[in-house]
Amino acid sequence: MDQQSPSRLRVFIADDHPVVLSGMKALVAGDPGLEVVGEASDGPNALRRATELKPDVAVLDLSMPGLNGIEVARKFLAVCPDCRVLVLTVHEDGAYLRQLLDLGVAGYVLKGSATDELIRGINAVGSG
Repeated sequence: MDQQSPSRLRVFIADDHPVVLSGMKALVAGDPGLEVVGEASDGPNALRRATELKPDVAVLDLSMPGLNGIEVARKFLAVCPDCRVLVLTVHEDGAYLRQLLDLGVAGYVLKGSATDELIRGINAVGSG
């Protein structure tokens, strides 16, 4: 197989809903500038796998069993400060989202957004 292009963003995805996880993987895999490097369906596995893989962007569902997305993001960014985190959430409360950004999360996408918003969010976060 051909070598991976260095310009492709390496993306890790975590969501506890199998249909959502599968859909996100398909969206990301369908973009030639992105590569899915791993996935998880709960908080502890998301933290372990993301820490091992050190993706360019980790897309984390906010509500996962075991550890929620906030705790995963906090612990992950502590060990991988050069990685970027994009949170997927249903919460639209400004104060709540500000807390995420203060934590070091690079951005968020609302679950109700159009699918192209996820790809744009990953690319925006990945490029800084």
